[in-house]
Amino acid sequence: MDTKVAQDGLEEFRLTGREQARLLLVDDNPDLLRLIAIRLRPFNFELRTAESAEDALTILAVWAADLVITDLRLPGMSGMELFSQIQQDSPLLPVIILTAHGTIQDAVQATQAGVVSYLTKPFDGDALVDRIQSALFTSGFTEAQTVSSDEVYYDRRWRGRIVSTSPAMKALLLQVEKLAQTNVLVMFEGEAGTGKGELARALHRRSDRSDSPFVEVSCSAYADEVLFAEVFGVSADAQQGIKAQIGKLREANGGTLLFRDFDEASIDFLRSALGAAIEGRASTINNNETYPINVRIVASSASMDPADRPSQELWDMGYKLGLTPLQVPPLRERREDIPLITNQYLQDFRDDLETQFSSAALRLLVAAEWPGNIRQLIAVVRQCVRLTSTRIIPEALVASRIQSPLFQIAPLSSAQREFERGYLIDVLKATRGNVTRAAAIAKRNRTEFHRLLKKHQIEAKTFRNS
Repeated sequence: MDTKVAQDGLEEFRLTGREQARLLLVDDNPDLLRLIAIRLRPFNFELRTAESAEDALTILAVWAADLVITDLRLPGMSGMELFSQIQQDSPLLPVIILTAHGTIQDAVQATQAGVVSYLTKPFDGDALVDRIQSALFTSGFTEAQTVSSDEVYYDRRWRGRIVSTSPAMKALLLQVEKLAQTNVLVMFEGEAGTGKGELARALHRRSDRSDSPFVEVSCSAYADEVLFAEVFGVSADAQQGIKAQIGKLREANGGTLLFRDFDEASIDFLRSALGAAIEGRASTINNNETYPINVRIVASSASMDPADRPSQELWDMGYKLGLTPLQVPPLRERREDIPLITNQYLQDFRDDLETQFSSAALRLLVAAEWPGNIRQLIAVVRQCVRLTSTRIIPEALVASRIQSPLFQIAPLSSAQREFERGYLIDVLKATRGNVTRAAAIAKRNRTEFHRLLKKHQIEAKTFRNS
């Protein structure tokens, strides 16, 4: 984060993300453009100027501005016509209108149409800076409001890479911030790829445990007995040839432990893990060696409907830990954030700073369904940057990436059929085509196993010499 302080005593202006905000100034008076540039020099903005709306649109086609400041009356295309075109090409790009006293009514109408602010000429320099900062904050570029020297600076770096102007996300972040100051068990519920893990890390950074470890473990990545060892640890046993394993509970001591795919864990495991957190002590899985713990449990899941669980005991334990579910919205319900997220990761992936998405490509990104949510959007941005042969990424390339089979979600019946077929093949590989042994591993009788092979048109003899 970069802090820029005005040399003439203006309030501090702090920026996050990219160090310099990009401002495009549009006015047919070159002297006024120079005057504004001088006034904004202490803030170290990256400035470009245009003397007509047509020139401004040309610049915006190859340069990603964070804010446009334009005169209302311009030769050729007017400031309002420029605003309309910007709104069509880049709906979230904020615009400030400069106007003479005689056109205030026009400026008011412009504000009603979506212009973030307007100033009358001659305008006060401090007022201009204030409007700029307000516009950048609203658009998500800055994450700190103006503060005077006797106010406490409100640090939002805890949000990490989470950017949003969505009302739903803003409300969620406020809830995260409040719950971060407690030790309740927060559970982030939402579709895959919505950023539940990033929200859990943000909660940890905002808490008083932020200087201690943040550790995560996937409940769906391990069999139950392995998950117990991963979380509780293993004591060394020279006679048995067992090496010590510290376990995630001890690794996260003093900090936060995230259980990803919380709903995939067994009741026995959750009973043990939550019980250890409540009691403040745990023991390794192979003896009675106990150790103290001070860990905050956070969880993520697709769904945690108590009606779907085989035991109410989990929910009783969750109640003791203050179980608080938070719903994470899918990307299709926060489309206004798509340009922000796209630009954020575009900066990560591109080698050429001039590489941008075309206006049509950006509109296509905003309109897409995104079944894979943010994770899919990031993958599409990365692929487009790798595959583009021009500085302006075209709509056709974006369309080809969105429509890639990689991102097509199969119907449940098809997914189940593919899984079953893959499982049968894996078992036959492991047994080298021995149907009796394969059926025993699958816990099916031989006749039923043969029926499954026939259903999927799999020949066991194919695997006998593999």
